[in-house]
Amino acid sequence: MKTFNRREFVAAVSVVTAWPGLRAHVRTQGSGAGIRPPSDAFLKTLPKLMEVTAVPGLSIGVLQDGRLVWQRYEGIADVETRRPVTADSLFPAASLGKPVFAYAALRLVDDGKLDLDRPLKSYVPDHAPADVRGDKVTPRQVLSHSTGFRNWRNSVEQPLTPDFDPGSRFQYSGEGFYYLQRAVEKITGGAFEQFMQTRLFEPFGMRSSTYGWREDTDARLVIGHNRGNPVRGQSRDFANRLLQHAQSQGKPLAAFTHDDVVAAMSALKPSPPALPNFIIPNSAGSMLTTVADYTAYLSHVLAPSGGAAEISTKSRDRMFTATTRINSVLSWGLGWGLESDQGRDYIWHWGDNGNYKNFVLAHLPSRSAVVVFTNGNNGMRINEAAVAAASGHEHFAFDWL
Repeated sequence: MKTFNRREFVAAVSVVTAWPGLRAHVRTQGSGAGIRPPSDAFLKTLPKLMEVTAVPGLSIGVLQDGRLVWQRYEGIADVETRRPVTADSLFPAASLGKPVFAYAALRLVDDGKLDLDRPLKSYVPDHAPADVRGDKVTPRQVLSHSTGFRNWRNSVEQPLTPDFDPGSRFQYSGEGFYYLQRAVEKITGGAFEQFMQTRLFEPFGMRSSTYGWREDTDARLVIGHNRGNPVRGQSRDFANRLLQHAQSQGKPLAAFTHDDVVAAMSALKPSPPALPNFIIPNSAGSMLTTVADYTAYLSHVLAPSGGAAEISTKSRDRMFTATTRINSVLSWGLGWGLESDQGRDYIWHWGDNGNYKNFVLAHLPSRSAVVVFTNGNNGMRINEAAVAAASGHEHFAFDWL
């Protein structure tokens, strides 16, 4: 008996019953690789799709020729308050913050301040124990997920050491990104959040974006949901207490370095363990943003104008050149996932904070992209459908996830 994989199952079901608007859109868009706003037929299916997947709200944006040409906001940010999702809603971007940080890190490479092949240990001697393999880990390996580090450590007793020789193969790691974040603080002599604000967010007009927490964050934040039930979480409570602590110290939270945050966590009880996965700001997963802000970043990725805040052509090429191979279709550049199949080449990344699921797909030749943010644990189903509707194709990246 034939066993269907998820791709075949979704295709088979959708042709018969589930989302005829999506299938029609995929058929009519043909073999091109450019991205466009989803069809009206697909958009009519969104309310039903959101109901079935129990995803209360979403934001979608589409860029063409490097410009935001279409955006859509559906549903609610919080099922208890019935607050709607709007253009002002802040979504936890989760791992979509990684390619943003990668871009800023490559600016330091262009400036001659960060060496992609110099061991991180030489920048931050105290972050990881002495280890034959760990001492070799470089920024290039962090950005291409080949450090050998696991995604996150589970306890303070677990040492930060690679599972294999760095650079030899792919293994996704948030820990690696935080290690690089600490190196950036050492290089710049300041706090990570301030670095991101001055080097990228401010020049790119991303006024709502932050890796930390601000006074207006709580009111604008989209709440995550599990099977339609709101999950406010302890991390939100701690972030608010951390902000209050910073205010009591008379120091902006954005000016807190790693050492400052760890000291604050020790002072604020109860608090999460002082492990990178729980520390904010966090280059690997704490970015908060809007569709308008994230597409503003993408506009510089897709259609660089040569501004002072942009990376060089050489660094941009590094982002989109396969450095670590995953399989015959997927690989990783410096900061971005790459998908190449049937003559169609895309860059992509996903964000997953449990009850928030997000996805970005971009086509470099046409300078087009689609961004989807959702606030439900089943949101990746929405992402897959919306991305297929916008690109005209299904994507193996979702099968890999």
